[in-house]
Amino acid sequence: MRYTIYQLIILAGLVVLAFYTEQFNQELVMIRIQTALFYALTLIGYIAVIVGAFCLIMYFQTKKSETFLIHPLWEKMAKFVAIVFALSSIGLIILIEWLELTQLIGEHRVLLYLLIYYFLFLLNVFVLSLIHKINSRELTKERKIMWFGYVTVGSLAVIMFFI
Repeated sequence: MRYTIYQLIILAGLVVLAFYTEQFNQELVMIRIQTALFYALTLIGYIAVIVGAFCLIMYFQTKKSETFLIHPLWEKMAKFVAIVFALSSIGLIILIEWLELTQLIGEHRVLLYLLIYYFLFLLNVFVLSLIHKINSRELTKERKIMWFGYVTVGSLAVIMFFI
């Protein structure tokens, strides 16, 4: 029960983080101090906090459930999540092009944060399933979760560097 409460606190923290991010973003627009380096470091820090929160949620799930990461579905999870990610990306592109999602996001900024959290969660589960598949016997569940946090933040930082 207490781990469920911890998970709910983390989810509430993600909501608060989205609120403060929106406030901070509006202040940056007003002050106009967005240099490229400052923006990149802020974005990497923001992503690291979100990924860290997802890591904690997964960690508390391992404490709650003895069967977490043991089910045979985890062996096929990478393929499943890749398909869901691809379909979600196609759906997002269709929504942006045909239903003018950008205008809707401009009016309701909470949708932007929901999309960010959704795609980062899918990426986290994908990386966790890859780490689980590669190192299923050598690493404990807690170490797998720690490694998926490192790998996710590192890979996103490298991708952002090249963009």
